[in-house]
Amino acid sequence: METELPHTRIRTIMKSSLDTGQINNEVLFLMTKSTEMFIKYFAKESYANAKKPSSLAYNHLADLVQSNDNLEFLLQIIPQKIKVKKFKTLLEQGEESSDSSSESD
Repeated sequence: METELPHTRIRTIMKSSLDTGQINNEVLFLMTKSTEMFIKYFAKESYANAKKPSSLAYNHLADLVQSNDNLEFLLQIIPQKIKVKKFKTLLEQGEESSDSSSESD
């Protein structure tokens, strides 16, 4: 049975974990196949949940991560994008709240 992802790349990623010992071919095959299945699931669900999709975009992936509790582990990897104006507003609000908390000390 063939896989679409390269085994060498998956092995390299697995070896990057400090806890990983010897990786035999059966484990490597299972990890490669499960990774492929996850990517397919993630892409299909993101596309299906998108409003008026013509193609799959980053925001479709981020929306699915935000709305699906099972994908919570991806929140820091695939965050929602925000505009610079909103980011500046959030920074200003953070500064204001830290100023008010230091004044009450």
